[in-house]
Amino acid sequence: MELNKLEFKLMNNPVRRWLQKNIEFKAFNEFLNKHNITLEGKAILDAGCGSGYSTNLIHQTYAPSELLGIDLMPSQISRAKINYPHINFEVGNVLQTNLPPGKFDAIFVFGILHHIPDWRQAVTELHRVLKPGGVCLIEDLNKDTSHFFATYLKLDHPPEAYFSWEQFTDSLEATGFTILNQKRIFTNGIGSFLCLKSS
Repeated sequence: MELNKLEFKLMNNPVRRWLQKNIEFKAFNEFLNKHNITLEGKAILDAGCGSGYSTNLIHQTYAPSELLGIDLMPSQISRAKINYPHINFEVGNVLQTNLPPGKFDAIFVFGILHHIPDWRQAVTELHRVLKPGGVCLIEDLNKDTSHFFATYLKLDHPPEAYFSWEQFTDSLEATGFTILNQKRIFTNGIGSFLCLKSS
């Protein structure tokens, strides 16, 4: 799988990196601090890591004992390995990671689920590879925002992957996550979530 040329450029430019660091990652850190959750020295997965910028933010911030970035796009993983050779990256599918159950203390997911028609299965797989008591931090777009980008910018946002916030939160809870915190960033169409795997 590869993104179209425009979306690939949008995901690999200084503006996107600035937003990821100063808005999305900042929101995640605020969630963690609010709930007195520390990730220093933990095992962390960056699911849908792209070219590795978010994974390096995680590395610099938490000094994890284990850190893995996975992405379905070989071209992105190739970039990640060149940009951040000190971090472990693999081509991987969030629908079936082939990783052991209960492996990670935390999982970061920066805006990939709206690309996945079977996003509910992705949520289930994230839950599977997370340790009991671990946290999953998710940032994503709802159906209105996905539809806007698909219609006006011709981005690869399949209608089968659209979800309302009610559908999304219902799926998280049905999978076994407890939503500890959520907020909307920029507009109602972009949301961040802190989820706990309670068992």
